[in-house]
Amino acid sequence: MALYLNGVKQGSGILSEVVGAKVDSGLSFTGGFTDRTTGTSGVSDVGSNTNYTQAFAAASTWMVLGIDATKQAANDNIYWGSPDTASMAGYDSSKGLFGGTQLPSGVERLFNFTSTVFSSGGTLSNGDPYSSGSGSLDFSTCTIGDKLECRFDFNIVPQVANSTLEMALIWVTRNSSDVATYSFSLAGQPVFYGTGTVGSTYLNRPVLTAYFASDEDINAVALPAIRCNNAIQIQPLTLLASIQR
Repeated sequence: MALYLNGVKQGSGILSEVVGAKVDSGLSFTGGFTDRTTGTSGVSDVGSNTNYTQAFAAASTWMVLGIDATKQAANDNIYWGSPDTASMAGYDSSKGLFGGTQLPSGVERLFNFTSTVFSSGGTLSNGDPYSSGSGSLDFSTCTIGDKLECRFDFNIVPQVANSTLEMALIWVTRNSSDVATYSFSLAGQPVFYGTGTVGSTYLNRPVLTAYFASDEDINAVALPAIRCNNAIQIQPLTLLASIQR
């Protein structure tokens, strides 16, 4: 027996409209990391080595990987012939590789390449320090109930054997006056680099998730970061942010 809801037949696939509310998802993608000076977004898995220093390791500091408009314009270049993304309605090259054409309805952007909210670094609510960085993920046009999946692609070059690497989104919730209310690291599974790894390059693609439960979540700012117990080198490559509904 078929089940109908408000005249819409229910099936095993995704229902795109229930009770007049559109259900959709979308994404944005960029290689606009400040520390990425080589390679092209979506094409090259080669980046520029940036040092996570022994001083950072000793202080257990999260190293924030910032994004900026200059590197975004240089790295987010369309490399395919079809479809002609640049001719799509609403295309804006400053919004990432897809120009904002793949965002879900109502979401204007997921990256802010000119934000200065992380420019001074700081300390998380639990006391962990984090470094400065430019730009931010931008959730200001998302809605409560949205889920964020953020895939952070980067290369790691261990400098010391038996190093444990942590990856996270440094997340700062803010009130309606843009005053920080709480800050924390949304961390993924650590990676251990043991004997024989020093000097080799390893590609990482962790997926970090979050959900929006309040207005302070919607007004939050965030950037990817790493932390290690030893000095290590990182090559930030790309950031894929998707909103699921």
